[in-house]
This record gives sequence, C-alpha cells and structure tokens, in this order.
Amino acid sequence: MASVVGKWKLDTCENFEEYMKAIGVSDEKRADAHKYLSTGSDMSQEFKADGDNWTMTTCSAGKELSVQFSLGKEFDSMTLDGRQIKVTFTTAGDSLVEKQKGDGFECTHVRKGDGNTLTMTLTGGGQTCIRKFTKI
Repeated sequence: MASVVGKWKLDTCENFEEYMKAIGVSDEKRADAHKYLSTGSDMSQEFKADGDNWTMTTCSAGKELSVQFSLGKEFDSMTLDGRQIKVTFTTAGDSLVEKQKGDGFECTHVRKGDGNTLTMTLTGGGQTCIRKFTKI
C-alpha cells in the first residue's frame, strides 16, 4: 500500500456538491466543506503505515485531525460535519478503501496513488466525486 503513504495536497474536486447532498450533508455544512475541503482550500492529507496500523492526518485552514486505525477493524468516528459513523479501512490491490456507515447513509472512499498523484473516488447516495491530490 506504499502508493498511498505520504503527504498529499488537494488539487481538484469534481461533483463535490452533488455528492455531499446525496449523503445528507446540510446546506450550512456544505458551505463550510467547500471552504475547507474543496479545490483552492489548501487541504492536505498524510498517510503513515506500520503494517496494518495506519494514521491519517487531514489539515485544512489551520485545523488538523488525526485518525488512527487498523485495517479490517471497524471503529467509531465522526464525519467532518459532526455525524456519528462506523468506519472500516481495508485494502484492495494497491488501493486504500474506506467504508463509512451512518444514520441513513453509506459511502465508500477509494484512494489510489500513482507516482505523484493520489486519486480519491467517493461514492454514496448514487453520486460519485473525484478528488485529485499531488504529493508534497
């Protein structure tokens, strides 16, 4: 899973608004998400791995959030808009797959690195969002 390990800066985000609506993000929280988590927001994510134990750190607008997880083990977490969820990370080939389940929604985030580019495909509620990151 070395293709995902590293620090990545968000470059582009396609269909983000429709995806957020589809998974139930409120109007107010969608406005915040665009400001902090979309194209031009200076958002970054860093992935570190030690065997099946991982750390994902998300930085945006001076805020930093780190999540530690073990592959294949479900854990309680919270979406960035404050909803309680169950999360499980696994691998599929050279992709890191994150499944989220919350009250009334499920979504999947697949991250795959290719050299200096990380592509994150978010699917949920019948919508897909593609986010592209550059290695920094």
